[in-house]
Amino acid sequence: MLNGAYSCKIGYAPTRHINNRLVLCYNNFMLTKQKGDIALGNAIQYFIINDYEVCLPIGDKRDYDLIVEKKNIVYRVQVKYAGFYPSRNNQCRVALRITGGNQSYNYSKKYSNDAFDILFVYTAKGQEFVLPWPDIKARNELTIEHPKFSKYLVNNIMQG
Repeated sequence: MLNGAYSCKIGYAPTRHINNRLVLCYNNFMLTKQKGDIALGNAIQYFIINDYEVCLPIGDKRDYDLIVEKKNIVYRVQVKYAGFYPSRNNQCRVALRITGGNQSYNYSKKYSNDAFDILFVYTAKGQEFVLPWPDIKARNELTIEHPKFSKYLVNNIMQG
């Protein structure tokens, strides 16, 4: 485990080399959009390395973030960033909902059972999970490091 990886200073996200790979340290002060961008970049890398064609939809009005295709099969992919929560057994949790709004109005919407095909989760600890959305029963939040999700772990940067 990285010592100090979870205590970054405001205004920047320092990097470290772990197992010959450049990794962003978790930063409690990163904006939600920044965390999403980190997750999306890792998802694109994962799918390209694994011989998928990756397509990016224009705009953010869909329930999915990517379209990937392999062997003429197309999948809709939702990408999420799982934050680190010291108060919750030092585990990463991911919200399974869409949130938005402005100063006077906020909303939260859960994804439907057929909103997308694959859930890609990138954690603050550098883990990557690829989960078939129809197999996931939770519709609010996942503790992604729970043993029942270990079979979906595809990359763990911290362990190599």
